Amino acid sequence: MATPTGPARKLLAAGFSNKATGTGWGTAVALGAGMGLNCKGVSGFNRSQDFLVAQEIDQPVPFSGSLDSIKPIDFTVTTDMLYAPGALGTAIAMLFGTTGTPAGPTDTTAYTHTFQWADGLDASYGTFALEMPGKIWESASVKPMEWSLKSSGGGFVQSELKCRGNTLIDTSSVNTLTQMDALTYDDKGSMGRITFKQQSVYMNGQSIADVDNGTYLLNAMGVEVSFKRTGFDAVIPAGASSILEPAEAGYSEFSVKLTFAHFDAANAAYLATAIAETTQKMLIRYTGLVLAGSSTAYHAMALYFPRLRMKMPEASYDDIVKNGIELVGEEASAAPTGMSHARPYVTLVNKRATNYLALHA
Repeated sequence: MATPTGPARKLLAAGFSNKATGTGWGTAVALGAGMGLNCKGVSGFNRSQDFLVAQEIDQPVPFSGSLDSIKPIDFTVTTDMLYAPGALGTAIAMLFGTTGTPAGPTDTTAYTHTFQWADGLDASYGTFALEMPGKIWESASVKPMEWSLKSSGGGFVQSELKCRGNTLIDTSSVNTLTQMDALTYDDKGSMGRITFKQQSVYMNGQSIADVDNGTYLLNAMGVEVSFKRTGFDAVIPAGASSILEPAEAGYSEFSVKLTFAHFDAANAAYLATAIAETTQKMLIRYTGLVLAGSSTAYHAMALYFPRLRMKMPEASYDDIVKNGIELVGEEASAAPTGMSHARPYVTLVNKRATNYLALHA
């Protein structure tokens, strides 16, 4: 007698791709190999339209209703950050705006990617699709708006990417189960998820020596970093089922929040630093496993802040006094000693040999 079996488990997935050459806003790109988006949660990826109800005198029961124009699809992708982030790396690079050909290889396998902050993100977007049970939800054109990293006390470093999409449909003829089943990833963790214990934070005065040889903030427990573009609009033309490509306005925002385990002599000096408005520079570095086939190169991610202005420090008046600082990123007049650029930037060292912003054919 045959043994009964239950239905096979279908693993759900998410994918993201940079736009294809010549692809305009609102046109989806077919996903596939190399476009799997590592994530453990997607929030806000829902279609939103207000419900309009006609209300008039001599009409005790509503007689007519309809859905209003579609709103922008604002959603957040959360995951453990990886040294080889694949499609997530493409979305982060898209937020920064400039990458270029990676440097390398060094020691046979290591490539260094540098994400620089561009003035704006005109015509920079991609396609995002999420596999639901029995359906594929797709946003044909998506712009990243903010990326943040959070780590505190242990565990994996958490990544949050906030995006705005043009619309959401479940009837795509471009991305079906065939495309979702074809998704592959640069890494699912074997090359290293970034952990709190791999973190080191360096900070010193903006105008003095190389921060890499400067003050190591041993007492830094909580770290929260944000790179944000502001002012994206959400214009919906009359009769349209999709918003126009958002126009960017306002100033970019960069912030770093540090929490210290104990108030000590080093932390006590930050009040004077803030009062004097002495600008700082900072390096936050994560160093992972040795690259496969390499003996001197390591998986790594580094976040560089050439110029930071400190807000007033805060302290908690507990039995063990703790304190923290928040700093706001600015553009330096020139790249300071030990850094390559005047604006905040990020480097990744992994085995990927291609530009994270390369367009598909």
